Amino acid sequence: MIIDRIVAKALLAALVTFPIGAYAGTVDINFSSLSQPGSTYTAVGSTTTQDGVTVTGTDLYVWEASSPNLPSLSIADTSVFDYYASTPDTITAGGNEFTMNSIDLAPLLAGGTGTFDVEFTGTFADSSTTSQTFTVNDSPDALQLFNFSGFANVVSVSFGQGTNSGFFEGQDTAYQFDDVDATLPGSTSTTPEPSSALLFASGLVGLFLLASRRNGLRA
Repeated sequence: MIIDRIVAKALLAALVTFPIGAYAGTVDINFSSLSQPGSTYTAVGSTTTQDGVTVTGTDLYVWEASSPNLPSLSIADTSVFDYYASTPDTITAGGNEFTMNSIDLAPLLAGGTGTFDVEFTGTFADSSTTSQTFTVNDSPDALQLFNFSGFANVVSVSFGQGTNSGFFEGQDTAYQFDDVDATLPGSTSTTPEPSSALLFASGLVGLFLLASRRNGLRA
């Protein structure tokens, strides 16, 4: 009986202390909560934060729900643009390291002509950097997905196109962005990693075998 109680306590302790959080979680920042009715645009301010990710710019705006410049005319495609696209915007995660996976970009105004480049620079904790440039097409007037490479464990990502100097100036090359996909280490997850789950299960099996063996010896 004493052995049974010891095993029971060990099992309970294992269940209580088994980690179910602190694993990396991927978030998709889609800005849909910023959508407003109307056919023009709405000011957001200089920063906007969602799911632990903060976008900082000079003057951030979103197209309103009935604006012809809203990609696909869909609230789900609510995108952010900056008053000054030539001044870099910055993406951070509360001072923590994160991995930048992808972002959607589109021309600022529907019907714009010509392609343009947006350069992204990731900064690491040791102040070293990595960069990647994406070319945005003028057609269709829809969000275009761009995937990052080498942007793991950065502390910030800045980006800008560097050509326009004011609101709607150089409008054919100004951009809007949406669906910032990032992996944040330390995000809460209720799904344990496979290796941890296997280790935990192996421990349970061992405890049960110990209990069975002890019971067999007493019989």
